[in-house]
Amino acid sequence: MTAVSYVITVFNKEEYLPEVIRSLEAQVEIDTREYIFVDDGSSDNSVQVIKDCTQDLNAKIIIIEQENLGASWGTNAGVEAASHEWIKLCDGDDLLTPHSSIWLIEACEKLNVNHAWGHSAYFEWQGREDPLTRPAPKPDMEVMEDGLKFFIRNNPANSTCMLFKKSYYQQIGGCDPRLVSPDQLLFLRLFAHGKGARVYGDVGLLPDAAPDRLSAQKGRSRYESVLAMYFTILDKPPLLTQDHIDYAYKRALSRAERFHRKVYGGLCNRFLWDHIRSKVWPHGDKITALKKCLAAFTPDGRIERSMDWKPGAGKRGKAPADF
Repeated sequence: MTAVSYVITVFNKEEYLPEVIRSLEAQVEIDTREYIFVDDGSSDNSVQVIKDCTQDLNAKIIIIEQENLGASWGTNAGVEAASHEWIKLCDGDDLLTPHSSIWLIEACEKLNVNHAWGHSAYFEWQGREDPLTRPAPKPDMEVMEDGLKFFIRNNPANSTCMLFKKSYYQQIGGCDPRLVSPDQLLFLRLFAHGKGARVYGDVGLLPDAAPDRLSAQKGRSRYESVLAMYFTILDKPPLLTQDHIDYAYKRALSRAERFHRKVYGGLCNRFLWDHIRSKVWPHGDKITALKKCLAAFTPDGRIERSMDWKPGAGKRGKAPADF
């Protein structure tokens, strides 16, 4: 019998939730399921919409209402409340493809790993197409031999694309409440502690009109991507090697130079020279050099981010300090 706990983080998503819940109900080959909605202090009618849309469903429904502490904090709360070993995450404005859960579980079981992720695609919100009826040929699946390096290089997915065992999530420390989004650091943590599987098929569907996404806020998103690498290195997880640190250092310098050039124009910026130096005469302390790259993304050019860029847990003193 296949049982899954779905953890859905929500913040002012009343418009999207009926479709999100429809996609949860459309999951195939899942015998037992529970839906755990974590409302992160919404000011709209998200909670009432959840209640209205789930009242007649044949699934266990849990609604956690918290003050605005961030999606990372909310994800931890949702996983803690889960009854089942398999955990499937879903953002409050994303859809799961009908085979999302079973493909990811199959990959984990066949390849003997504790976590898996798949691809995502966009769909036109309120368009004519029903995105849940798209063709879904059986995808290839493989173990990623060095998933940590892959996600240091780039993160092409979000938390809607992942599935993991609850026990493994707890083992690796879950999400870091210092970060607004769980996406960047959670992928790094998952692969820094053990190999995972990749499913070469769409498991998540993202609306093409969600301007409040962190990914739509480029400076803040880039900042968190580098901060996630920095936190991961400081954690010293078991699969982290010096090669990973060297690669993270180079990726951080590349992101800093590219972002600073695109936003502020011109080639003469200190991140360009650091980027060039990394290729011919690398810094002795690469972790500190990586940390200094954070200044490329903040409006005031400081390494420290403003309070506005911190999640609610950071603003309320419930998360540790960044540095």
